[in-house]
Amino acid sequence: MSTAATTSSQPALPRQALRFAVIDVETTGLDHLEDRIVECAIVECDLHGNPTDEWSTLVSIPGDDEPGAQFVHGITRRMLSGAPRFETIVADLVERLQQRIIVGHVIEFDLSHLRAEFSRAGFESPDLVTAALCTRDIARRHLPEGPGTLERCCEIAGITMTNPHTALGDARAAAALLRMFLTDEDGELLARLDDAAATFAWPGAVMAPVALWHRQHGAASPPV
Repeated sequence: MSTAATTSSQPALPRQALRFAVIDVETTGLDHLEDRIVECAIVECDLHGNPTDEWSTLVSIPGDDEPGAQFVHGITRRMLSGAPRFETIVADLVERLQQRIIVGHVIEFDLSHLRAEFSRAGFESPDLVTAALCTRDIARRHLPEGPGTLERCCEIAGITMTNPHTALGDARAAAALLRMFLTDEDGELLARLDDAAATFAWPGAVMAPVALWHRQHGAASPPV
């Protein structure tokens, strides 16, 4: 396939209901058991990979120390002042992830940190890996040189990145890769991922505890 420009042809996909949520998180480090999410973004896309909506937020974390990995994301403690805590964005995350194939570059990284944050906030999240698609894995099949980083994939594909190493900038770049690859991606695989996404019991697993907490405590939020 051509890697110089995004194709305008329509991919042969299995169903009209197919939708994607391209996610990226910026964290204080690589260890999902110890490190925390400090920024999160989601770009929602239709069945052709065209963006339909986007959302992003910084995420406050406990403590007074500067967030780790500043050399990557550039996020400071001052920038996090006034940002919502993770448990207060759970409803937004669920609304944008439910019944969608979840996409990301090295998606296992993003999902492991998400799952850890859900757990810290007292919520059980579904096994999102079963409905996830990794743009790095697809790029290694379709782009020359077997690139790994998001920047290198975009460079080879002719995609201009803006604001790299911000959650929204990286989510937008991964969404552009997704749109390019959809014409070549396996429709049967996408159908299986779509079926898996449809089975997630998000309202029971996450939304009920959130609603219960707010009924009991008003505007307060569950403790981390």
